[in-house]
Amino acid sequence: MLILAIDTTTPIISVCLCERKKLLFEVEASSKVLNSSKLFTLVDFALSQCGKNAKEIEVIAVAVGPGSFTGVRVGVAAAKGMAYALNASVVAVSTLEAMALLYPIEGRLLFPILDARRKQFYGALFRFLGGKLERLTEDALFSPEEVKKIAGSVTFIGEAAGKLGYGYLPVGGIAKGVGVLAFERALEGCFTSLSELKPVYLRPSDAEESKGIIVYR
Repeated sequence: MLILAIDTTTPIISVCLCERKKLLFEVEASSKVLNSSKLFTLVDFALSQCGKNAKEIEVIAVAVGPGSFTGVRVGVAAAKGMAYALNASVVAVSTLEAMALLYPIEGRLLFPILDARRKQFYGALFRFLGGKLERLTEDALFSPEEVKKIAGSVTFIGEAAGKLGYGYLPVGGIAKGVGVLAFERALEGCFTSLSELKPVYLRPSDAEESKGIIVYR
């Protein structure tokens, strides 16, 4: 099973190819200038480095947020287009869950965290038990005060924690985490239809809020 995994929701965009759970190749780039052309260039590069053809891709795994509003939109749109063109299955993955998967620390409370701007943060609680990642809370928005309440009992994953003065485990590209989660769900037959594949924002962007648009959780 050849899986193409992409993440455009974090400061480091990444693309990887996996054969089942085996990482074949991963490439990362800054998300400062992000568009679909840049993403497709990374995909083409990954395929060429592995000697693979796009038609061999069976599953497209994509981080759907929360994260950068522009990044979430670009990633979801690209995944939809590629899945349609290649007749590939799709698995949607939480950005925060993919971050947590990168640090399989048994029994510890893990809190992947992203800067949501406007003095808010995206986060969720996870832990590994018996080598398996368990979700303890849904992805949500947190104020600095809410993060402070749990700071003494969790391990932060992601540089956003540093903005609040807490120690953290660093995160680069998370596409490999997206790919592993997608493989596990593909084995269970848990795919995402193109009609169901949508960005996860948790809150409206500045532009949407000014227009009175509401984003439902």
